[in-house]
Amino acid sequence: MILPSSLHENFIKRGTILHSEIFEDIDHGKFFAVMGISDDMVAGFFFINSHIHPVIKKRPEQFAMQYPLKHSDYAFLKYDSFLCATAIQKIPLDKLAETVAGGKTVHVGNLTEYDLATMLEACRTSRLFRESDKRKFFY
Repeated sequence: MILPSSLHENFIKRGTILHSEIFEDIDHGKFFAVMGISDDMVAGFFFINSHIHPVIKKRPEQFAMQYPLKHSDYAFLKYDSFLCATAIQKIPLDKLAETVAGGKTVHVGNLTEYDLATMLEACRTSRLFRESDKRKFFY
């Protein structure tokens, strides 16, 4: 049974973790966490990576936004990983919901309350993001 996109919009919320193959510049599926939602936009969906890229290790502001996620807290992870919160990416909520309805994006879990709260606070204080984006998506 195929559910309408509008129903999928109901579970796409702050802290939702999805797996998707919709990213044109990446040749494989990626896990990502939704960190902010406005009336019509999902933003700050941060990729989950198994390692921190060496270039990021040389950039203190970006390195500070690599949040560790424990395999023991997230059954879908094969090993401890990192939530890379270095750039806000945005996608219309209805478009993301369509990819869920079409099977290209799958809900795999949610950030723990602690991880979500800690990451939101880091986003609110980071100099990597514009104040207008912080107010719109992280509060």
